[in-house]
Amino acid sequence: MILNRFFLTIALFLALLSTSCSSVDEGSISNRKDPLEITNRKIFAFNDNLDTVVLEPIAAGYNKVIPSHAKTAINNHVYWVGLPYNTINSALQRKWENAAISSLHFTVNALTLGFVNFMKEDEPPQQRDFGQTLAFYGVSEGPYVVVPVTGGKTSRHAFAEVINFVINPYSAFKENKTIDQAISFQPVLSTISWRARNFELVNDLKYNSLDTYAKARSAYYQNRFKKIQSDNKNAPSEADSLFDNLDTEG
Repeated sequence: MILNRFFLTIALFLALLSTSCSSVDEGSISNRKDPLEITNRKIFAFNDNLDTVVLEPIAAGYNKVIPSHAKTAINNHVYWVGLPYNTINSALQRKWENAAISSLHFTVNALTLGFVNFMKEDEPPQQRDFGQTLAFYGVSEGPYVVVPVTGGKTSRHAFAEVINFVINPYSAFKENKTIDQAISFQPVLSTISWRARNFELVNDLKYNSLDTYAKARSAYYQNRFKKIQSDNKNAPSEADSLFDNLDTEG
């Protein structure tokens, strides 16, 4: 699990950055949500160079060599790996029906490690993460920070990624070496898969923006805002109400 330790170290690094806001020259800040902008831009430049040298050529080769059906299988696998976390967060957000559906999808597709989706005709569960869970319980989003390798996000979202590594729902599969190895390679596989799927979008952002950093920050906030706000638009199902009643009877 060397990769997991690596990403955990990076996430902790961002937490330290978020505590140093007072040392930044406020006259140089262009956005109130980004008090660490000077440092963030330097890390962003490092990430951008890393993408140009490593991820972009790998993603280009991936798109050129891997056939479409294989890409679909890999995307299915990456989605499947995230279902246990999805189940946990759905339950923490009192989305009981979504938690049950997510758990069912994971269990059924475990036969193929998720590469084949046996439930593709059913409506997939909504994606829930720890950042949404923290927002659900009223935790402030905090300042915007750019983390080496993993990119820009709110401090709340970054801290949620630390929780991802602390809470390991795969501990029950330690005896299964196949599943354990599949989970170990997932961070790299998901990164390459995501970069390949968004190849043109990311390149357009990189090469056709007057201020790539500001545009990437804006795109992140728009995407994140939609995920957080979606909780307020979806009324709980009858199943959710039933479980809520059970919780309050004690």
